[in-house]
Amino acid sequence: MGLSLTSSAALHLGLAARGAACLGRGLDGQELVLDGGEDLEPFASDAAEAAHIVALRAEALDLTSAPPVARLAGRWNVPVSVPRQAVHEAALSALAEIFGSNSAQLLIGHGTDLGETMDLMAAIDAAGAARSIGLAWEVRPSSQSLDDAGAVLLAARERLGLVRLHGGGPEQHDQNGLGLGTLLVELALSQYTGTTVLCPSAPDQIPRWHAWLDSRKPTGCGSGNDAKEHFLDVRNVEPRDRLETILGAYKNLAKGATLKLTVDHDPSCMYYMLDGTEPAGSFQFATTENGPEVWRAEVKKV
Repeated sequence: MGLSLTSSAALHLGLAARGAACLGRGLDGQELVLDGGEDLEPFASDAAEAAHIVALRAEALDLTSAPPVARLAGRWNVPVSVPRQAVHEAALSALAEIFGSNSAQLLIGHGTDLGETMDLMAAIDAAGAARSIGLAWEVRPSSQSLDDAGAVLLAARERLGLVRLHGGGPEQHDQNGLGLGTLLVELALSQYTGTTVLCPSAPDQIPRWHAWLDSRKPTGCGSGNDAKEHFLDVRNVEPRDRLETILGAYKNLAKGATLKLTVDHDPSCMYYMLDGTEPAGSFQFATTENGPEVWRAEVKKV
């Protein structure tokens, strides 16, 4: 499960500079938000522009604007997400044909509401569009309850192509206690392999994101660090947030680096999590102290 950044969080940077800033923050790439009025054909003919782009975002989409967007997505082999209100159900069949003919995928946004999610899936099925149209989960912990998150994930996981997290990054600490940690753990356990796009929760938060991208201080989701050893003691972290904290620290390791972990319980659950979600041979795990009050483990990314 990779982390990326929406381009609307850093419009003060050009495409290449934003990509470099993402890499500097330990992120896998960027979601490119299309403004709806630009000529996409030059993009489609220049593969170099696709460097570090993991998804496209269209805030509006109709049968006229869809073909060039689908061509670009097919060329770059990335999905396109749109808000649900931007797509008319009557157009789903035609949109599926447009995206399918370009070997591209359209992902329609939904919130953390089980009824809304089921209604959207039913509309896609009724249009016979399931092969080319999937789901993009818009997660808004600051304004939307995550009580239904587990049920939504269970219902949608086979069609889920993208998670757009409104928060994280410099806002991570603002989300404490809102259920985000549990959600991220459930995503990992479900073996979700798509990307998670970090988005500002509101326009007035964007200056914080600018400062976060410009800084190299390791805070929040996606912070990068080139040190060979990283020490993490989670004994004082809330139990519900521990696994998220540990997995986040592992995610941000550079290849060859080692996470030295201190916990107050058997850390083998981390081994089983990594074994089920990471490629074979991509990590080395060793328990170095076996309680009964303190356990320590070392995890090396190889």
